[in-house]
Amino acid sequence: MAKFAERLDLALNKRGFTGAQVAAALTEAGIPITRAYVSQLRTGKQTNPTLQVLRALAACLQVSVGWLVGEDYLESGAVEDLQVRAAAIGVSVSGLSDTSLTVLRGVIELARKAEGLPEEPEPAMAIPDAAAPLDEPMRLALGERLRSLRLAAQITPEKVETALGKGAVAVEAIEAGRITPAPATVERLLTLYGVSAVPAREYVLSLARGERELAWYDASSFPVWLATTCAIDSRASVIRTYHTHFVPPLLQTEAYALAAIATADQGSFRHTTADAAVDILAARQRLVFGPNGPVVWAVMDEGVLLRSIAGSEVMLDQLDRLIGYAKRPNISLHIVPMEDPAYVPRTGPFTLWRFAEAFEPDIACAHALEADELITDGVVVEGYHQAFTKLSVTTTTRDETIDMLYAHRERLSRTPAN
Repeated sequence: MAKFAERLDLALNKRGFTGAQVAAALTEAGIPITRAYVSQLRTGKQTNPTLQVLRALAACLQVSVGWLVGEDYLESGAVEDLQVRAAAIGVSVSGLSDTSLTVLRGVIELARKAEGLPEEPEPAMAIPDAAAPLDEPMRLALGERLRSLRLAAQITPEKVETALGKGAVAVEAIEAGRITPAPATVERLLTLYGVSAVPAREYVLSLARGERELAWYDASSFPVWLATTCAIDSRASVIRTYHTHFVPPLLQTEAYALAAIATADQGSFRHTTADAAVDILAARQRLVFGPNGPVVWAVMDEGVLLRSIAGSEVMLDQLDRLIGYAKRPNISLHIVPMEDPAYVPRTGPFTLWRFAEAFEPDIACAHALEADELITDGVVVEGYHQAFTKLSVTTTTRDETIDMLYAHRERLSRTPAN
């Protein structure tokens, strides 16, 4: 396996970058590293770059993470976590004796034979060509995303040029989809526009790198924060969500969702009509509850069931929907009782996502007034996990939830219609 340092040195030479230029580009993109650190990576004195640094280097040099760490035998569509885990093994052997390396290679060869894999080929050191320009639909989608973020930051094209250097970025041409910006350029723009949340940055950069096909949530009618949420939904293996005022959105009927939007006067949907917002919600529900959807673990306050935000017919339909969901094997629905609750967290509604990839950390989301706040800080995310764990052991069981839903349905069915 070619060393990471050799690949990095080759890519830097081929693309015509100096270590100082790469360090400056990554630092401006929000990943502060020094020229000395790049030099140490290049010479093999540092062998443990973080996944974030690996991704940023690969994007800047227009190569894949797999190529950069020497995993040429992985096919084009291989999952990136395999590349990263294999790379972690590769960089961890630094300093071992020749005898230990021989033993380790023998173990790897035995493991490959046991799994029916071909003999490991000699890695090709030839650097791949620079990424091909994005096609027109992808350029237009990326340009619209960058334009919306610039406008939200209230920055003119002239101010972008002043901040990044005259001639450094063709802002209007990028936003119109006429040219393809380098991923490193997009990183700099995101930093300038104040996009600091890693999931939101990765969502936009996945477009810039051409890593995937356009999805329904890439439409310009979706603000970046909401599109990012949908992209996270599509990758999640488990979704945990807690709501205090309304039925969790993923479990709402369309009529109830319209009533909830009207009742809350939700600023998060002021970019579009309420009907369009409900269409977006329905699309998220189809994604989450599709054949390959995640496990959903939802907790809500019993006050949600007592709060009549619409007519009895709408509320009864919503209760029927919840009863149906509560019986599904991939949905775990629980209720915090109004009488003598054992635990009520000091927080508003929040959601947690967990992913199948071992290297991808959990993400939390605090549902705020104007937009969702995505949280990746491990300590903060763990705090939300602890709150949800306390909730999960003090709420109704699955059977108790169903009984409570039926009881509220019976109560509501006896209430005279308005």
